[in-house]
Amino acid sequence: MSTKTYIGQPLKRVDARGKVTGETQFLTDISVDNMIYSAPVYSKVPFGIITSIDSSLAQSSKGFIKFITANDIPGENQVGVITYDQPLFADKTVRYIGDSIGVIVADSPTRAFEIAKLIRVKYTELDPIFTIEKSQSVTTGFIHENNISCQHKVIRGNVEIGFANADKIVEAEFTTPEQEHYYLEPQACIVTPLESGDVRILGSLQCPFYVQKAVSKVLGIPFNKVIVEQAPTGGAFGGKEDVPSEICARVALAAVITKRPVKMVYGREDDIQLTSKRHPFKMKYKVGVTNNGIITAAEVKLEENSGAYSTLSSVVSYRSAVQAMGPYVVPNVNIQSISYYTNLPPNGAFRGFGSPQAAFGHERIMDIVAEKIGIDSFSFRKLNIIKPNDKTITGQCLKSSVGAMETLEKSYHASDWGNSPLPQNEDRIKTGYGIALTHYGNCLGAAGWFMDGSAVKITLHRDGSITVSYGLVEMGQGALTVVTQMTAEAFGIAPSRIQINPTSTEYVADSGPAVASRNVIMTGQAIINATENLLPEIKLAASKLMDCPLQNIVIENDRVINSAGNTHCSFEELTEYMYQLNYRMETTGWWHVPDLNFNPEDGNGEAYFSYSFATHLAKVKVDTLTGLVKVQKIWAAHDVGTAINPAGIEGQVEGGISQGIGWAVTENLKYDNGLVQNQNLSTYLLPTANDISDVEVIIIEESEPQGPWGAKGIGEPAIIPTGAAIANAVSNAIGQQVNQLPISPEYVLDLLNHSKGK
Repeated sequence: MSTKTYIGQPLKRVDARGKVTGETQFLTDISVDNMIYSAPVYSKVPFGIITSIDSSLAQSSKGFIKFITANDIPGENQVGVITYDQPLFADKTVRYIGDSIGVIVADSPTRAFEIAKLIRVKYTELDPIFTIEKSQSVTTGFIHENNISCQHKVIRGNVEIGFANADKIVEAEFTTPEQEHYYLEPQACIVTPLESGDVRILGSLQCPFYVQKAVSKVLGIPFNKVIVEQAPTGGAFGGKEDVPSEICARVALAAVITKRPVKMVYGREDDIQLTSKRHPFKMKYKVGVTNNGIITAAEVKLEENSGAYSTLSSVVSYRSAVQAMGPYVVPNVNIQSISYYTNLPPNGAFRGFGSPQAAFGHERIMDIVAEKIGIDSFSFRKLNIIKPNDKTITGQCLKSSVGAMETLEKSYHASDWGNSPLPQNEDRIKTGYGIALTHYGNCLGAAGWFMDGSAVKITLHRDGSITVSYGLVEMGQGALTVVTQMTAEAFGIAPSRIQINPTSTEYVADSGPAVASRNVIMTGQAIINATENLLPEIKLAASKLMDCPLQNIVIENDRVINSAGNTHCSFEELTEYMYQLNYRMETTGWWHVPDLNFNPEDGNGEAYFSYSFATHLAKVKVDTLTGLVKVQKIWAAHDVGTAINPAGIEGQVEGGISQGIGWAVTENLKYDNGLVQNQNLSTYLLPTANDISDVEVIIIEESEPQGPWGAKGIGEPAIIPTGAAIANAVSNAIGQQVNQLPISPEYVLDLLNHSKGK
C-alpha cells in the first residue's frame, strides 16, 4: 500500500447530490403505516420532589392515546452512559428544568405537544444549585449522593522542585462558557414494534450501539431484539451521542405499550432546554519558567459544570486533564480535573470533549508567561514544543508522527506575522495576532480502551459491485466518502463500484461510539483487516481464471492484471467467475486500538495511542468604540498523518473554525433560574457568513504508523485551538488579557475601561 490511487484525492462527496437537491429524507420527511406520535413531559422546576401527577385533563383530550411514566417501565429505569445516575423518567426527584417525567402519545404531533402541556405536576421545591461555587460549598441538599460528578488527575515529577528551579512563577484564572450544539435537525426517532417482539429504531443519532444498550436495559429484552438504524442525520457535533439513548428508549417504550409505530421530533425550544451542552470550565494555572524561557512546572486546577447528570463528563474531565498543558514538554505537573453536579441541563459531548476548554487555558497561559519573561509568543512555544522522542505531561514518549513544530512554523510563516510591520493601532480599530496549538488524542484513549474497536462487513456481488456496512456513522463530516475511498484503495477497484449501507446494529458488531475523531482510523483499519481476509481468495480465483501463478496477480486501477503476461480482465468478470465457482464473497473486518499502559491513579502513561497536532493563528480587528471583534483570517495548519480526502479535510477545518468563532465571540447561552433564555436563533447568536473569517488550511502529513495509510483524525482538532487563538489575538490587539469567553463587546469595553482607570 505504498503507492496510492484513491487515497489523497479530493473525491466528490458521495452523499452530496441528495442533500443538495433535497432528495435525502430526514426523519421529519419519513412516516410509516399506522404511526402515532409522542411528546415529552418534563419538569418545569430546576430541583424538587414530585408529590403528585394529574393526567385527567390530558386523558379527556381529543387525540389522547397514552401517558407513559416510570411506572410503565418493564426493565431498568436507567439511561446513564458511564455513570448510572440518570433515570429514564424521574419517579421521585427532578434535577433540572427539562428532566423527563413521561411522554404523551397522541394521534398527531400537534396534539401530542398540546396535550403534554395539560399534565399537572406538583413538587416540593428544593434549593437549586446552578454554579460550581455553590455546588462546592453546600453541606446539605446534594443533587445526588454528593455533588462531585467525576474527577481525574495527572501528577508527574515534583512541582515544588520545579517551581523552586523557576526564575518566575506566573498565575492566571480563566473561564469558558456553555455552548449549544444547534444542529439544524432536532432530536428525532421512529420506533416500530415487530411481531417477533423486536423493536426497530430509526433515529437521528451518532451512536447506534449506545441506543441499543439503553433500549435493551429499559425494555428488559436482549440486545439482539433491539435493531437500531441511523437515519440521515442533520448535524450532531456530540449532541447526538448520548441524548438519543434517552429519546429512543422513551419512544421504544411507547411503541411496545401501544403496539404501534411511534414517532417523536423535538421542537427547537424543547431541544435546547432538554439536551446537553458544552461544559463551562473554571481554570486556575500556575506555571514556573526560567528566564531563558524553559517551563519547569505547572499546577492546574480544572473545574467543570456537569449539569444535573454525569452523561459524558467523565470523558471530558479525563481528556482535559491529560491535555491540560498542551503539546509542550513540562517535566513536573500536578493537574486536578473535577466535575460538579448542578441543576442545569446536563453538559455532555461537544466537538473536542473538553479539549477546546483546556486549550483556552494552556494557550492563554503560554501567552501570559511569554509576556512576563519578554519573549514573543511564537519563540516561547518553539522553545517548549514537543518533538519526536519527547514526553507528554503524562510521561508518554511520542516517537513518530509528531507534527507540532511543523504546524507552528508553517502557520506562522504563512501569516507573515513576524515580517509584517506592527500596526500603529492609533485609531479606534486595533489589529492583533494570536497563536494557539493542540495535541489531540485520537480515539477513546486509555479511559475508554475497552470499547475502542470497530467493525466492517464487505460483500462482493457477482456483477462487480461491493456493499460495505460499517459501525460508525455519517453525520455530515464526509464519512461515506472516505469509507468509499479507503475501500476502493484497499481492493484496487473504482469508487463507483461501492455502496455504503446505512449504519445499523443489524449488520455489524458493536463498533463503539462515532466520536473522538475515530471514523477514519477505526473504519480504515477494519477495512484493511477485511481486505487481508478476502483479498487472498479473490487473487486465488483470479489466478485460476487467468491461468497464471498467484504471485503474478495484481488488482489496481479497477483492473485484474497478470503482471508477467501483461494480460488483464475486468473486475466484474472475476466476481462472476467467483460466483459461478462458489468462492467466498463476503468477509468482516475488525480493528482495536493497541494496548495502552496507563495508570489512572496518577494519570501517568499512554493516554492515547496517537495524536493529531494543529496550530491556528488568528488575525483580528477590534473596534474600541463598540467593543466588536471581527476575526479577519485564521491560518490553520493540521498534521493529519495522511490526507485521505484533502477537500474533506478543508471542509472540516473550515466548519470547525466557524463553530469555534461562535463559541469565542457570538454565542452566549443564558439561564434564568435554570431556564434557557435564548431558545431560538433570534436570541442565540450563531455566527453568520458576516462573522466567519477567511481560512487558509495548511495540510501537514506526518504519517502515523498505526493509522490506515498513515492517517489520523481531523474532526475535533478542527475546532480546538480556535477560541484560544482568537482570545490571544484580541489580547494582542488591545493590550489587555482576555481571560474568558465569549469575547462580547461588553467584555471588551470593560477591559478597555479598566485599563484607562489604572
